[in-house]
Amino acid sequence: MTIIVEPSDDAAALVSAIQGATTSVHMEMYLLSSNAVIDAVIAQSKAGKDVKVLLNETFPATGADSGSNTSVYTQLQNAGVNVKWAPAGFTYTHEKGVMLDAKVAWIMTMNATESSPTANREYLAVDTDAVDVAEAEEIFASDFADTSLLPKGKLVVSPTNSENELVSLIQMAKSTIDMEAEELTDTAVVDALTTAAGKGVKVRAVLADSTSTDQAPALKAAGVSLVTYSALYIHAKSIVVDDTYAYVGSENFSAGSLGDNRELGVLLNTPSEVAKVESTTSSDFAGGTAL
Repeated sequence: MTIIVEPSDDAAALVSAIQGATTSVHMEMYLLSSNAVIDAVIAQSKAGKDVKVLLNETFPATGADSGSNTSVYTQLQNAGVNVKWAPAGFTYTHEKGVMLDAKVAWIMTMNATESSPTANREYLAVDTDAVDVAEAEEIFASDFADTSLLPKGKLVVSPTNSENELVSLIQMAKSTIDMEAEELTDTAVVDALTTAAGKGVKVRAVLADSTSTDQAPALKAAGVSLVTYSALYIHAKSIVVDDTYAYVGSENFSAGSLGDNRELGVLLNTPSEVAKVESTTSSDFAGGTAL
């Protein structure tokens, strides 16, 4: 497992990885507008690789998550790429996943847009664990075929296991929980955080300026430290427990994201990679404004 923190390379590593795929490029994406990513996908399709793209079709009318994939869908279709709209059974297909050669899965908080890797705080998990990659591919194949699937691997998947996995991660904490959140409203997640804080765990959360603060009074009353961060847009969705375990993925900490969307995340315990998420979160917390 390798973690890439954005902003750092303007998504150059992701583009290079797509360009370097030798057999297949499978993408399931909420928002796709990056010219570099689009060009890389089209080039691989024209080169005869197994290229399949699944895009979210409907979006909220307003807010940070509003958008459209209509023009890029047409562009990919006209270029001969095998592109489909994601299944209508999910409220949103909010996943940001790219699977390459059935050997690596890019499991990201980041949409493949022009601004995401430069204006947002994002985490990209480059996962080469064979079990994880197989599960990510299985989920993609099921969604591409619009068939039902109950994932049974280690990944954090909405709408099946994500709430339970995230609550379980929080409940593991003995000393610290550090997190970054674009949304923090899910009752089970908030309850787990307040319970942890009540047991003496030091809980800190870095929120986007736009994050709903409806849960802030309960969190603060329990001793959770909250800051908003303005230097970058906090689009990250991450949790670090005891400097040892971490989650990154597309799941926001909201009921809709955990219960109604197609989302994909991953848990990791590789010390060097957990440290990247932890050090970034700590730096953002230090630069934030207390709520």
